[in-house]
Amino acid sequence: MDRMPKRPPAKNIATIAKAKGRPMLYWVGKQPLSKVSLYPAQLAEVWNGTDPLATPSWKALAKDWRNLLLHGDNKEILSTLLVEGFRGKIDLIYIDPPFDSGADYVRQVELRGEKLKLEGMGQSLSEQTQYTDIWKNDTYLQFMYERLQLLRELLSDRGSIYLHCDWHKSHHLRFLLDEVFGAENFRNEIIWDKGFRGTENKSMYQRTHETVFWYSKTNHWIWNQVLEEYSDQKMARYNKVDKDGRHYALIKRVKTDGTVYYGKTYFNPGGKKIEDVIFEPTLAATDRERLDYPTQKPEALLERIMKASTHPDSIVLDCFIGSGTTAAAAQKLGRRWIGCDINRGAIQVSLKRLANVVEAQRAEQAKGETLFADKAAKLHEGILSYRVNNYDFQREEAWRAVAMQKYGIVETPTDGYFDGQLGDRLVKFVPMNRPIVKLDVEEALREMKRRENDPRNIVLVGSGAEAGLDAFIAEKNRLSPVNRLEYKDIMRDGIHAFAPAEASVVIEKKSRKAKVTIGSYFSPTILARMDIDRSVFGERLKDFRAQIDTVMIDTDYNGKTFHVRFSDIPAKRQDLVQGTYELELPRAGAKVAVKITDMLGEEVLFIG
Repeated sequence: MDRMPKRPPAKNIATIAKAKGRPMLYWVGKQPLSKVSLYPAQLAEVWNGTDPLATPSWKALAKDWRNLLLHGDNKEILSTLLVEGFRGKIDLIYIDPPFDSGADYVRQVELRGEKLKLEGMGQSLSEQTQYTDIWKNDTYLQFMYERLQLLRELLSDRGSIYLHCDWHKSHHLRFLLDEVFGAENFRNEIIWDKGFRGTENKSMYQRTHETVFWYSKTNHWIWNQVLEEYSDQKMARYNKVDKDGRHYALIKRVKTDGTVYYGKTYFNPGGKKIEDVIFEPTLAATDRERLDYPTQKPEALLERIMKASTHPDSIVLDCFIGSGTTAAAAQKLGRRWIGCDINRGAIQVSLKRLANVVEAQRAEQAKGETLFADKAAKLHEGILSYRVNNYDFQREEAWRAVAMQKYGIVETPTDGYFDGQLGDRLVKFVPMNRPIVKLDVEEALREMKRRENDPRNIVLVGSGAEAGLDAFIAEKNRLSPVNRLEYKDIMRDGIHAFAPAEASVVIEKKSRKAKVTIGSYFSPTILARMDIDRSVFGERLKDFRAQIDTVMIDTDYNGKTFHVRFSDIPAKRQDLVQGTYELELPRAGAKVAVKITDMLGEEVLFIG
């Protein structure tokens, strides 16, 4: 990579300069990656009875491929994949990253079989934050820059990367892609015409498209010509026939000197070549593919890209997997795939979706049906799910939501440091996995010094407090008449966002048979979001199973890794899980583990 000039850009503003004649984008804190590290990967679940792997290494998977779904920060996951031998092994990368849109993206969540609306924090339970697309200054550019560098190393010499974006940062992302992949490797700017969705704005052109930038790793990229059906309108144009019986249309053309002439365009019986403007409507509310997941893309869009830029033996990677659309499209085309996401909710949605896809493929195969148009494609049934560094955004988001509701905190998403306001006081949440410490106090005060004349006081919110914190804060407050501090301990104040679910699960075993009965289920997290009495909750809820999203059972649990040997995943939203299951055991005395996941993504495990 070219060495960057040392002159700094203006504060917090991305600027363009040239390094050795090539335009490059600069911002405060720009730093190329110099090394990668191996982060711990913990095997969480195994689907379809495949043998487990302690680590997702290329050496093992090259011989016996299983698709990978990885939960964690994708920067750490991509680093681990490089260390584990995946450098140069990926033929197609498709990413639909945050757009720096300044918004929170939520997934619609409802109880099964219920129309009950659970109110909390001024919004219903049906809105669950999946990721926050709000960035401070130029942190978005550094975030994307680091990940693009890692992705380039994973890409094969015949590989391509497709980056999906919109008008917010497309101009900046194009510069980053030029720098990391080389402007000479730019192939296409693809326009996805998604059709108009939303409220009409009469003061501007309606936004009906998003952009996909396509870059290759080298000048030897995979390309398969994709053909699509002609529209009725275009078919009508091919109304002339030459002496060989071929249909053609006369197209009006104009030379540079103004001369008008008509050129022949012949009809191709196989279809017309795919163009760089793709019309594929966004998923309607009634579409069976729709999962009510924010920013979900149609599978047809991904299938076009994969058909053009992969071979049957290719590996497809999406490190912003979301609802699992990329993996689902790859699975249906017989490609190998790797998916990553920082959000546990995305991992759960993807796993459920992909399990259904695989089950449908296995059912078709059992009937003797042909699964893939390309005979070289293969059915890859196995899925290994790992946690990398055990990052859990979902729990963090949930406990913040409960604390905001209980204390009356108003969220301030546009503030780059503080999370909200409580009256005229600024509120800062500390990470949930540790107590509030003195360093948190020091950092908050340093932030206020940078704001110079802001006299507001500060409230820190966390779970527990370091010994001596009260005396430390009292001394700070004694020395300063402004920016006085206090803290709120959610445990001390009786806010238990993560009390374990209460469930009655009976596991009966006799010889090589087992019967599992779920007698009851209650989620304190759902109750906390409702902010109503438990007795009222019980009266309004007709069936406890409405809280349960999926049930998965391992009939030979080894105490470490959960093998999904049976799953109850209702196909429709209004359907309930069965709740009673009779299963065969591999041997007498085998351990049975039952994993229940509720509609907010909380999981409980029972072993018998």
